[in-house]
Amino acid sequence: MKAAPGVIKIDSHDPDMSRIREVAHACKKGKVVVFPTETVYGIGGSMSAPHIEQRLRQIKGRPDGKPFAYHIGDWSMIEKLRVKKTPLVRAMARQFWPGPVTLVVPDLDGKTIGIRFPKNRVAVALIQEVGEPFIATSANLSDKPSSHTAHQVLEQLQGSFELLLDSGKTEFMLDSTVVNVTGEMPEVLRKGAQGVDVEKAVAKIRAGKCARKRILIVCTGNSCRSPMAEGWLRHEIEKKGLSSEIEVSSCGTSARDGIPCTPEAELVLRNREIDLSQFRSRVCRKGDLWASDLVIAMASQHAEAVAKLWPSVKDKTITLDVEDPIGMGMQVYEKTLLDIETKMKQSMHRILQLD
Repeated sequence: MKAAPGVIKIDSHDPDMSRIREVAHACKKGKVVVFPTETVYGIGGSMSAPHIEQRLRQIKGRPDGKPFAYHIGDWSMIEKLRVKKTPLVRAMARQFWPGPVTLVVPDLDGKTIGIRFPKNRVAVALIQEVGEPFIATSANLSDKPSSHTAHQVLEQLQGSFELLLDSGKTEFMLDSTVVNVTGEMPEVLRKGAQGVDVEKAVAKIRAGKCARKRILIVCTGNSCRSPMAEGWLRHEIEKKGLSSEIEVSSCGTSARDGIPCTPEAELVLRNREIDLSQFRSRVCRKGDLWASDLVIAMASQHAEAVAKLWPSVKDKTITLDVEDPIGMGMQVYEKTLLDIETKMKQSMHRILQLD
């Protein structure tokens, strides 16, 4: 007779990290755990655990030819999976991770793997605490519906696993949307949670709107220097007919999300017939750095900050050394824009390089 699994109740909004660490410790010892995601309950374990795939196949009754997906808890775990960062992979990951979308991607060894980056706090905390990707799948028998509650998991899988983190009903109560991004164009393999948004993104990419290069401009608050640089550079790229090839965005190392740029920055650009009225600030995140081909730092402290956040970004960063005009008058903003323009032009060959 199978032993009853250990069921641990946990708050999905404020998970008890001592319980998470307890389960993570068991995972490191090779135990199989059921955990919530925002879509359905998943079952899996640490990717280095011995015989983990074999156990999952036995539990689910899954045929040998059907692979499992990896679940990651941090952008840095993508490096461990050796994902090939094609423009298509970057575009879809940037838009939908973390979230309820599984991407089928190429790796550097020529293989195809599925990856999920869940948004659920319990799932993310558990995987982060283990310190490496999970090999995981939905917590149900292969011919049965996915489980949206811990009770449904126990009904189907009973005592075939060791631990279950129970945080109540899942948010979407739908399977993840699965998108194949191994070719030149994305293909939706399964429409699930956020399926409509994914289909819109896929249609946009199929219409030729997937840039080959992504440039990220960074300052402190993302309120004056980096918005001005973003607006000016995007305008230059449009004039050169490269707007479908090169995407430009900006962020701030200490920014708040959703704040307009300063009135002075907007006015200075408006004098150049560049519109910043719809601009909204964003804090710099690891995903932005992972997805970027080139980072333009407004000053050395910004280059240092992004390198601390994502060390490998150091080799693809240009530092302009532009002084901060915040709190100053229009004359200073005009000089700042001229400084940005001069220094951008000095680096234009590297900025526009598409290879």
